[in-house]
Amino acid sequence: MKSTIKIFIALALMVTTLTLTAQQYAQSYTITGKKQYRYSDNFTDYEVQVKGDIKVNDNDTKIESVSPGGYLKISKKTFGNKRSILIESNSEGKISYEYYEGRKEVPFDPEGARWLSDILLDIVRMTGIDAEGRTKRIYNKGGIDAFVEEVDEISSNTISGLYFESLLENFKLNEKELIAVINSISRDISSNTERGKLYKEYSNLFMSSNNVTVEYFIGISRLSSNSERSSILRKITSEIDFKNNEVTEAYFACIDRMSSNSERGSVMKHVVVSQDLTEEAYVRLLFSIRKLSSNSEMGSILRSLDKLNFNNSSISAAYFSDIDAMSSNSEAGQTLRYLIKNNKLSDANYILLLESVQKLSSNSEMSSVLRSIINLDLANEKINDEYFTAINLMSSNSEASSVLRHTIKNHKLNTVSWLSLFKVTGKLSSNTEMGYVLRTALKVMPFNKMEVDAFLDATRKMSSNTEMASVLMNMAKSMNLNEYACGQLIKTSRLLSSNTEKSRVLREIAKTQFIQNKEIRASYLEAARSLSSDTEYRNVMEALNK
Repeated sequence: MKSTIKIFIALALMVTTLTLTAQQYAQSYTITGKKQYRYSDNFTDYEVQVKGDIKVNDNDTKIESVSPGGYLKISKKTFGNKRSILIESNSEGKISYEYYEGRKEVPFDPEGARWLSDILLDIVRMTGIDAEGRTKRIYNKGGIDAFVEEVDEISSNTISGLYFESLLENFKLNEKELIAVINSISRDISSNTERGKLYKEYSNLFMSSNNVTVEYFIGISRLSSNSERSSILRKITSEIDFKNNEVTEAYFACIDRMSSNSERGSVMKHVVVSQDLTEEAYVRLLFSIRKLSSNSEMGSILRSLDKLNFNNSSISAAYFSDIDAMSSNSEAGQTLRYLIKNNKLSDANYILLLESVQKLSSNSEMSSVLRSIINLDLANEKINDEYFTAINLMSSNSEASSVLRHTIKNHKLNTVSWLSLFKVTGKLSSNTEMGYVLRTALKVMPFNKMEVDAFLDATRKMSSNTEMASVLMNMAKSMNLNEYACGQLIKTSRLLSSNTEKSRVLREIAKTQFIQNKEIRASYLEAARSLSSDTEYRNVMEALNK
């Protein structure tokens, strides 16, 4: 019958019918407890009414008992010929039979009994009559194979569910049998709701061993409903053995096969708080996160992971790979900032973080992430290289300048770091932003030879006489100015093409103590002679002789 009957159920007082060609099956319930069933195909029409508890004999050919006040009414029409039978029980449980061929009542014995024997197996499979009794009898006689074979003949998802419930409630099944049940549920029940009901209700049984658990997760993954699959996984109360690689893979593969990002995210967040994940399981979780197509869901999950051990290189590599997989700069940036704020990252992790920053296409997000870093060991050569590479990749002068000034104010720079900073500053295309950075640097930079040379190299790349002069004048006023810096400052001032600006710088230098140095004074006079304006030349010489 299974190959020709298409089933679905309607509860309460409604009857819903699904039609495939000329085949129909419908089931309904009434408030009074009466159950009604209808089935038809090209040849046969069945109408069945059931009330009360009905038991059948061992070979499904006779009715053994009907609970007091109950009845079974069967009507079958074939090629226009109709037969029907009414089997009912009085208040004492005594059964009576009425058998009709067409409208004519015929004695039940022998024709009615023979007809009932012919159709009763189809009726019990259609209606679930005596499901528990039949389950016990079939399993006790033929084991799990016989049970599965019988369920395979039952078309109704609801009726099949009754048989599975009877089996699982009444028998303690071994590992092999439980796996057979899981596979049978997946194969013989097409309704996501009915399968989900069984998977949720008997979750503890289906997780009695790792081998069964693997099959259980595989069975769940065969559901086509994302919400049902998510609901089952989130209702698991048993401890999942994430130390077992096969269990771990089956669990996360089940999540990966879901098409809904929100449902997958919901399950992943739930498992983190409800289960004890190993570090290997966290790596697998991060791999599942990477498969999400929703950046917001990816970011939300990543920012919820508070127990990650970033000292585990596999975890940290997987985490940053997830961030790199995001196409949304805002989500990636938000996640990186969360990571910086809430975790004590090692140098190795900061290197990975900076590599991730370099992959962002948004200057504002790059800048925001870099400016959120407070403790960074720029003495680490690799960190230093990655940090300034990230800044150099920014196409926005204002954002790059902002990060460079943040770096000067908040990080401890050694000679290599200062050289890197001035190199990046020199590549800015905005004289204004270059000026901001260089004037900020003057307040704290060491005036050692290498730092001074790098500073002035960056200054010489400025095309604006006004900005360049401003930086040089600030250098001349610095309390840290030394003899070497003063000499290099004078040489740099000669590059100014504006007599006014060059004069301003030289007159500021004339105020320093180093102007009394013979070599400094000679260099000053040489720079003064490069002025083409007599007025400015006189102003410079007057400043020297004050």
